Amino acid sequence: MKDYNEYIIDEDFSNTRLDRWFRQYFKGLSHNDLEKYLRKGFIRVNKKKIKSSYRLSEGDIIRISDFLNSFFSKNRKDIKIYGSEDFIKKNTLHIDDDLLVINKPYDLAVQGGTGIKRHLDGLLLSAFSSKKITPRLVHRLDKETSGVMLIALNRKMASHLSSLFKNKDIYKTYWAITEGSPEKIRGEINLTIEDNEKNEKYNSLTKYNKVLKINDDLCWIAFRPVTGRTHQIRKHASMSNFPIVGDKKYGNKNQKLIKFNKLHLHSHSVDFKGLNGDILHFEAPLPEHMMETWIKYNLPLKPDNDFFIGD
Repeated sequence: MKDYNEYIIDEDFSNTRLDRWFRQYFKGLSHNDLEKYLRKGFIRVNKKKIKSSYRLSEGDIIRISDFLNSFFSKNRKDIKIYGSEDFIKKNTLHIDDDLLVINKPYDLAVQGGTGIKRHLDGLLLSAFSSKKITPRLVHRLDKETSGVMLIALNRKMASHLSSLFKNKDIYKTYWAITEGSPEKIRGEINLTIEDNEKNEKYNSLTKYNKVLKINDDLCWIAFRPVTGRTHQIRKHASMSNFPIVGDKKYGNKNQKLIKFNKLHLHSHSVDFKGLNGDILHFEAPLPEHMMETWIKYNLPLKPDNDFFIGD
């Protein structure tokens, strides 16, 4: 088959069985059909025939023959969504033939799931359906985290970005407001994170830079995740005793800062090398609820100390 779609595995699905990945994203596909398509080579991993028990690694590329994608698309309910093109246009930070960079809004899921009808993946597929382009997600953000997201518009860019993520050559800077403050101005949080669903433990590393101690309660911190575990920054901040304000899952249950009812975590900037080797830098403006906090405390939008030494 000449035509196919590709799905790039990020760090969260490392060591996940292939059949389990399909159960999550293509729920209408039976196990028997999956086995049949794998045997016939209509579904491959890294261009090779593979068994359903294969355990995925970060950077693996699942390739699905085009004649199956219409079937999968029905199961994923990827239909034309009213207003999807306007939504993408409104939130686009950059677009060229290879790459789309958007500012993901707060409270928008990246991918669909149980009870999730509106998500970025579906909006992208809908917006580009008439252009015969299949946008490819190469990383994710939590639903309540806003900011820069990279979307590959062809296989070449998808492969390039996948390689950069796998080799940790993409540098992401997050801005957050935390309850409490680290003692050091700069440091690293190196902790083991448990995945209860997989019953496994993973090493995880996040760099941080204390941009400004706002008052006795609040601190503005820039975070740079080196690994990419689920909810990593939120977990690391909470485990280090300066949880992100508005975090209902990992924040202090008796948070006196209850007025911050929305998560204050924003993917502010991303730096990486493009296809031609040039250094690319993209920034996303703050979401409305964080902008209100910035105005309230008279915080600068262009700080001179949110960088990370050595990166």
